[in-house]
Amino acid sequence: MTPLRTAPAPRLVLVGGGPRAIGVLERLAARLAHEDPQVTGPLRVDIVDPHLPGAGRIWRAAESPLLLMNSRAADVSIYPDETVEMDGPVVAGPSLAEWAEGIRRGEIAPPTAGTTRLAEIHALQPTDFASRRVQALYLEWFVGQVFAALPQSVEVAVHRTTATALAPRADGGWLVELEDRERLEADLVLLAAGHTDARPSADRHELAAFARRHGAVYLGPSQASDAPLAQLGAGQDVIVRGMGLAFVDLLALLTEGRGGRFEPAATDADPDRLHYLPSGKEPRLWVGSRRGVPYHSKVRDEGAPTRLAPFVHVTAEALREREAADGLLDFRADVLPLIAAEIAEQVPGAPALSAGEAPLAWLDEPLAWLVGDAPEQVTRDAVVRHIEQDLRARTRGDVTSARTLFQLLLRMHGTLVDLLPAERLRGGAADDYPRWWHSLFSFVDSGPPPHRLHQLLALERAGVVRFLGPGLQVTADESLGRFTARGAGGAQATADALLDAFLPAPTLVESTNPLLRDLVAAGGRAVGRESTTSPGTLDVDADHRVLAPDGTPREGLWAVGAWTSELPIGAFARPRTNAPCHRRNDALAGEMLAAARRRAVAPAAATAASVSPAVALPGSVPGADRLALGVEDARRAAARPPRPLRLGVLGPGKIGRALARTAMRAGLEVAVHGRSGAPALAAQLPGARPVGLRDLAATSDVVLLTVPLHVALALDPAALDGTVLVDVTNPWGEADAAAVAAARAALGDHAGELSTSELLAARLPGATVVKSLNHIGYHDVEEQGRASGDPGRRVIALAADDHGAAELVGSLLHRLGYEPVPLGPLAAGRDLEPGEALFSGWSTREELDLLRAAQVRAA
Repeated sequence: MTPLRTAPAPRLVLVGGGPRAIGVLERLAARLAHEDPQVTGPLRVDIVDPHLPGAGRIWRAAESPLLLMNSRAADVSIYPDETVEMDGPVVAGPSLAEWAEGIRRGEIAPPTAGTTRLAEIHALQPTDFASRRVQALYLEWFVGQVFAALPQSVEVAVHRTTATALAPRADGGWLVELEDRERLEADLVLLAAGHTDARPSADRHELAAFARRHGAVYLGPSQASDAPLAQLGAGQDVIVRGMGLAFVDLLALLTEGRGGRFEPAATDADPDRLHYLPSGKEPRLWVGSRRGVPYHSKVRDEGAPTRLAPFVHVTAEALREREAADGLLDFRADVLPLIAAEIAEQVPGAPALSAGEAPLAWLDEPLAWLVGDAPEQVTRDAVVRHIEQDLRARTRGDVTSARTLFQLLLRMHGTLVDLLPAERLRGGAADDYPRWWHSLFSFVDSGPPPHRLHQLLALERAGVVRFLGPGLQVTADESLGRFTARGAGGAQATADALLDAFLPAPTLVESTNPLLRDLVAAGGRAVGRESTTSPGTLDVDADHRVLAPDGTPREGLWAVGAWTSELPIGAFARPRTNAPCHRRNDALAGEMLAAARRRAVAPAAATAASVSPAVALPGSVPGADRLALGVEDARRAAARPPRPLRLGVLGPGKIGRALARTAMRAGLEVAVHGRSGAPALAAQLPGARPVGLRDLAATSDVVLLTVPLHVALALDPAALDGTVLVDVTNPWGEADAAAVAAARAALGDHAGELSTSELLAARLPGATVVKSLNHIGYHDVEEQGRASGDPGRRVIALAADDHGAAELVGSLLHRLGYEPVPLGPLAAGRDLEPGEALFSGWSTREELDLLRAAQVRAA
């Protein structure tokens, strides 16, 4: 069959490589695998993200194991299944629980060699709540499967950097400016930047300034792993705003993370009751929020059958009947009463609507009655009673009502995704959709594991946590120089520390991501517009197309994520629920492939036009001639930050893979050369670039030599000319011994005085050899890295004749999470070889210094 293409391969740029973006890529791969490549033609995909593809910024393999998912392992899947209503083919894949079982059975290769992480995976059962770092490993593995499954007609490149600007080209394509390298010329762009940080608002600026003036502490919204909790001292009073999932994570880090322990303290009335044994390092937390209570506990056996029936109130027909003359709906007036009626119809024991009460107020504000100036004990008792009742209703006895409500809201969320796109709603901040609805849905359905609420009650009994209740108001009191807080029921606290236990609001204008900020704030160059329905977010239509300032859809530009006007749907879901994220990903993949085909058959003139953009990027002059454009390019190149170190790995065996994974998680770009084919390498090391040996040498700043020593000593002497080569080898076994003996004989080293690294340097005279990383086990590499300044940071020794090469390798070790210690010239690397004085028995600088001192005395 004759291909339809008459132009170069269309280029799709994914700005963001987290789970949502990779979910769309999986749908692209599935569709392309079932189509004739002669018809579809080739496709180039560029993924731009400074973080590891698949896991992205939020899911981190290096996180504390105390940070847990809020869904059971059996209820988490990144793969669509046969229940998903979509046009694309289903490609079966394991849930998180099935993935762990596959690793236990040896049917799935684990994406880590770290001892403790592997132990977590091996211990994971379907009803367990996995750690977030195990989920990160699942996502890393998933993206490897996606890359390996891509047809040969699809070329993927991963750019570990940040996209900083976006502008249209004259031919309908796009220019994507990158932070530290040349921009990309794209035919199609998907903006999927995920959760970004926000610049401090005016209020938060004032709180931070107040804290500086008075020697207080203010910690603003952030991911739990990013919060500088070390600023909160033992026994310090801390006001905490927020009681959602971020609060649960921070609570774990401030208690168990500081050495506290929970132990069983069961009673007949409460078999899951816990007792907390403090470490003495915990601060004292005064906690409150709008609702004054934590998210509801997860329900026992939440997927078990109920009598939930098809919706009779929230239907397409009912919504059409309520539309105004302009075809729009008011969420509060038109939609919310239907949702409330559906709950009242189907959930056993759901309270009837009281006169004058807003729909679902009983669900959204369970302590709304708590107002006045009552003693603090009244607030405490109300919050504790609510949590205890919630745990009983959701985990003990007959949980039918709670389970039905959970399932109804889960189905309702998916229904609203389909029936209620933002463009169908009357705008305005007062309408508060989708954020109010998503907040309620999360409060009821996305709560923590039950044991986390038992821990919260134990912490309250231990005096570590005090409850301030609902309607929390916090002020910065200049006369006291302290923060003051008051709950609606009268509970009060004064403290010199304030912790915001919630995530940054996903707004465009305040995003720390420059590309997202400029989408709507670039004046006449604005690509999109702010949503009127969901203020602060990017307006997209029902097909995720970005809407231009005049409201027309932008060709070849789509956006997904919390900072868009779509109803948040996540990136993975419960299996067998026709999950909206999978439906949306598949539909979006179909739209993008259709657009790619249109670009592929575009006239050659359009392709030629793409060379010279007519719309300039920020800082340039529209309509400038090619000379002016060249000057602008030169100015931008001079202003770019230095490109990060590029790492090559020669030999992706156990230690090579562990080092490559660690480097990629640290933000480095990694090229790899090995005997396996590209699909196998893509599955093992997703995001690494498979290259030939000479390309590895030409494109890497540092190359890690991780092949067996006898293979290294047989390399072409010129193969690695010009490289800084880290010798990670050790002489093991007969083959290595024979190769070392032959090398010594060739050099006349009959006394065996040269180190194996010196033998290697003689074999590869064009490379600058540094000895390092051979004295750490492959199973430790991913486990023992620590941030600079961490007292538990492990030391890694190195030996080199070239000072510049030693410094470069030292900077690499820093990025990997280790403290470099130079031993001296390359000959000193002899002491790092197996059986020698410094090969093992130390991990800190002090231990290394003691061994070296003993070595000197013995000499």
